[in-house]
Amino acid sequence: MLMLFTAAFDDAFIYRYNQQTLKPESKIDVRYVHGPKQRVIHDIVAKEKNLTLPVVSIEQTGLARDPNRVVHKHQNIIRPMVNDNSRVGKLPTPIPVNMDVKVSIIAKYKEDVDQIIQNFATVCNPYFVVSWKVPEEFGFNFIDELRIQIEWNGSISYASPSTLSKEDKYRITADTSFVIKGWLFPPTENPEGTIYVIQNKFINASLAGRISSYDDYPALSAAYTESETISISAYPTFTNLYYSTSADIVPIYESISIKRNLQNSFLLLGKRFSYSNTWYLSSGTSNLIGQFEEIDTVKFPTISAYRLPDSYVSVQSDNSATITLPVSSLSAQGSFTFVTSNSAGWTYWPFNLNIV
Repeated sequence: MLMLFTAAFDDAFIYRYNQQTLKPESKIDVRYVHGPKQRVIHDIVAKEKNLTLPVVSIEQTGLARDPNRVVHKHQNIIRPMVNDNSRVGKLPTPIPVNMDVKVSIIAKYKEDVDQIIQNFATVCNPYFVVSWKVPEEFGFNFIDELRIQIEWNGSISYASPSTLSKEDKYRITADTSFVIKGWLFPPTENPEGTIYVIQNKFINASLAGRISSYDDYPALSAAYTESETISISAYPTFTNLYYSTSADIVPIYESISIKRNLQNSFLLLGKRFSYSNTWYLSSGTSNLIGQFEEIDTVKFPTISAYRLPDSYVSVQSDNSATITLPVSSLSAQGSFTFVTSNSAGWTYWPFNLNIV
């Protein structure tokens, strides 16, 4: 944050003017130094130092959390990846902070001080914005613009020496202050976190008798062999859905209609049902059943659905679950499909069930 603040100022320069023609004769870059004004003045006075005027010192004087910019208390900010709707990015929620910065301008001539002030005072009315990007340490493949608002307090206090010894150099100082409204990011979560997907590529490579010479590189290429890729994931999947009654179990391979004035039971078969799964009905019908909420997972985009009460769902094993919808539990006509999710991802049954 301090470097961004400095970068917004450090291209300032001043002109030295011809006193007769009032035209600029030379252009001087302004030095910027991090540290308190007292230390900068000491370095100017010390004979072994090379610090020359004009110089601007930038000193951090305070840091405080800004409760007025707290939007939510969630641990992560969720956003879709660029050009990839199958994934989401989870950015650790930054803490809004206000950094107090004192800026002191030290120069030999008041004209130099005024020119330096003019460099920032004309754009701070009452603030300006510096843009930067999400820290690269989070490993995202997108660049989001983050904004830091820098507010000037709007006042400048001048000071010049009233008494000087013959060894002292005359100098004028001007002090002002800013508030940098920035962000502090927490560290990346779980650098050795949970593995959700494992992909392995197996190559049937029998090298014996295939290498005719030491530089027979094509014989070593995977293109000359058969390969197979195996993927193991923690995502849930549906393989079969059955409509269950006391007498029959009927497989569902297409969209069907059910009556809401009856108790409806379904048998769902698949994989990874016992990873603390939650169960939903996905529908565009308003006030269908239960509570409407977001389904937030690590690898899949966020969607919304009606969460089923726990009493409606019975998970027999990692591959089998039963959902029972009591009489008139579906409060409206329409269509829906089943969804289940765990922390890794979610899945849905591809056919609709129509309520009549």
